[in-house]
Amino acid sequence: MFSILTAMRVNWRRAWGAVLAGVAALVLGSCAAPEQLLRVGTAQSHRDYVFGLNSHGLSRTSAGARWIEASSAVFSNATRVMPPFVESVLLDPLEYPALGYEFPATLGQRVDIEIDTEMEGFFVDVFLLHGESSGTLMSSNPRVPEALHSWISDHGTLSFEPQETGRYLLRIQPQPMRGGEMTVRLLPDAALQWPVPGTDRRQVWSYFGDSRAGGARVHHGLDIFAPRGTPLVAVSPSAVMRVGERRLGGNIVTLSDRERNLRIYYAHLDEQLTTEGSQVRPGDVIGTVGNTGNAFTTPPHLHIGIYQANWRRPVDPWYFFVSPDRTLHPALSPQYRIGTWLRTTAEVVPVRYPAARSGVIQSPARFDAIGRPIDVEQIAPSRQSVGEPVSDPLAAGSALRLKGARRGFYRVALPSGEQGYVPRASVTAAADALEVITVQQPRAAYVAPEPGSDIVAQFSPGEEVAVVARFGERFGLVLRPGGRAAWIDMVNAERSG
Repeated sequence: MFSILTAMRVNWRRAWGAVLAGVAALVLGSCAAPEQLLRVGTAQSHRDYVFGLNSHGLSRTSAGARWIEASSAVFSNATRVMPPFVESVLLDPLEYPALGYEFPATLGQRVDIEIDTEMEGFFVDVFLLHGESSGTLMSSNPRVPEALHSWISDHGTLSFEPQETGRYLLRIQPQPMRGGEMTVRLLPDAALQWPVPGTDRRQVWSYFGDSRAGGARVHHGLDIFAPRGTPLVAVSPSAVMRVGERRLGGNIVTLSDRERNLRIYYAHLDEQLTTEGSQVRPGDVIGTVGNTGNAFTTPPHLHIGIYQANWRRPVDPWYFFVSPDRTLHPALSPQYRIGTWLRTTAEVVPVRYPAARSGVIQSPARFDAIGRPIDVEQIAPSRQSVGEPVSDPLAAGSALRLKGARRGFYRVALPSGEQGYVPRASVTAAADALEVITVQQPRAAYVAPEPGSDIVAQFSPGEEVAVVARFGERFGLVLRPGGRAAWIDMVNAERSG
């Protein structure tokens, strides 16, 4: 299930205009016939847009190919994160950017995706990468994978409820030749309302998977203890499927949440305060706490069970009801403007992603629906280790471009194109001279630190050139008027300071 939580401004007329503008950029940038633009048709998703590019041959242009390649590259280079998470990033339109965030999500949770940006008409897609029952996405065609949910949207808040526990991918991609700054937040929550007002998880005294009747049965629910007569409420918009009595459950009420395909079973009630066939909303009182059925020897409590699709698929209710910690440590405004050139102050190794902790409150359950031991870290991970290095160690004075900021770290791009994270304290602005060279012979400045790249400036003999950072042993970064970067070959350069 993927629903809009706030008034997300999905204006299709504006989105269609953005599609036309993006395709126009591809047409004009690749010398394609302008009349092709009129035959692209309306796109309401990333997949539609790619289909339009392919249909009109625009995917074979340099711009179209780079944009499509960026959209599929996120499946191999996405940043692993742990909700709650926030990051501010710069999407440079000249780089055909696509953001990818890989994160764990557990059945029963909801993940809110908040996107703040001035951009309009960007694509938002959610994919299941690895699931308990569905295998891996990469076993299908990674070039044009099938998204679970897809939009062309402006900034807003989306809500995603996983249908199975697994690892998910959020992809955000502007249309061609568009970009700007963006703040992305991933906030976890419980999908359903807590069923016993006035209590919380501390009153859960028996868990899913616990042994019953000396091992003859397995407990398929949570037991939430409260005084007799405490109201019980509906946890979602549902139909009342059954109001009745069972040998073990005593007085019971069963709700059917058709949107989520769940059956929600309330047992041991003292009073039943609803009727079969009625519709209930979250917070509607449907009964009271008791100890009827086989609970007559225990203090009053609610046994609540959740079944996915049918009675043969009980699932742990914990994550449906127990909200994770949603506290966000602010991304903190970067000390430097995003897009600024930085240099390292000491040796540092950029990594694909930092170590992180999640806000999940793990279920105390240690057994599954048939009593087998489970690894709770596989179901609801609490932490992730630091990612692998994206380069060899960088010496002090190495050039990096600031691409984004999160707590304690900067997202940076190396001059060679790789992106990773470095601690904020390990860099400073590349503003003043690291060293100064005196030009002895005419010396070119290049657009990139590569032999043979385009020349963007020339320095004459006698000029003093301030090098503000280095890339390896050979190239130095100089800043032209307006802060534009250029690179000079430092081989045989005469240092003057």
